[in-house]
Amino acid sequence: MNRRKPRTNKSWQAMKNNAQGHFFEGYISGACGYYKDTGRAIVEKIPEPFRTTGTGRDGTFTGRFTANAQPDFMGTLRGGQAICFEAKYTSTDRILQSVITKTQWDSLERHWAAGAMAGVCVGIGDVFGFVPWGTWRKMKEIYGHKYMTAADLEAFRVKFNGHCLFLDYKSELAQEEMARLADRHERQVKLEAVLGEETAARIIDIIEGQDEDKQDAFLETTLEAAICGADYTECGCIEDMARVYARWFTERYGN
Repeated sequence: MNRRKPRTNKSWQAMKNNAQGHFFEGYISGACGYYKDTGRAIVEKIPEPFRTTGTGRDGTFTGRFTANAQPDFMGTLRGGQAICFEAKYTSTDRILQSVITKTQWDSLERHWAAGAMAGVCVGIGDVFGFVPWGTWRKMKEIYGHKYMTAADLEAFRVKFNGHCLFLDYKSELAQEEMARLADRHERQVKLEAVLGEETAARIIDIIEGQDEDKQDAFLETTLEAAICGADYTECGCIEDMARVYARWFTERYGN
């Protein structure tokens, strides 16, 4: 006689998270309908690629997923900006950065680099928030670990009225953070246009290796100098960049 193996606590937790994750996606889909009705955005759930492999006489079927899933939701905000985000829920006390698959990570990274509002809509228990991709991808540098707790998510908490209103932060500070990240991204795009993709990528990596509270200033001054002709092509560290900027500044403003 075959006996079913007892489910472990881990498998029960996975089933619980999966079921609650479906409820969470329903809250987001409800918000998509609300934003569509109010003219703020057209955002849609992206179906996972699936192929039927067989059908039964009783109407049942079997099938399999044919590719790694892309981010859950994509669309367009009023004004033309694209939006792309993944939805993740946990009933535990933290959400791991690693819940985003490589395929999803690469897609979110590309959309973010192209100027989309990209991120992860997160539920930790009864705390719902929208974490900008610029924050999610730098989780280790910002929080000191590769996960977020409900307390961390509070900074990005969104309003909930039966729907998870992912475009409506509860905190003005979160709105300011989104604006700051948007400005940073715009400068990065401009830097790439001025310096070229390879040099700009190297310079941005150097800047992102500095203290978080100094990165915007470094980016702003570097862009200013680059637009006026400063040559950053040979820079390999922040000290090299400082010398290029100092030389440019002296030549431009010195006596």
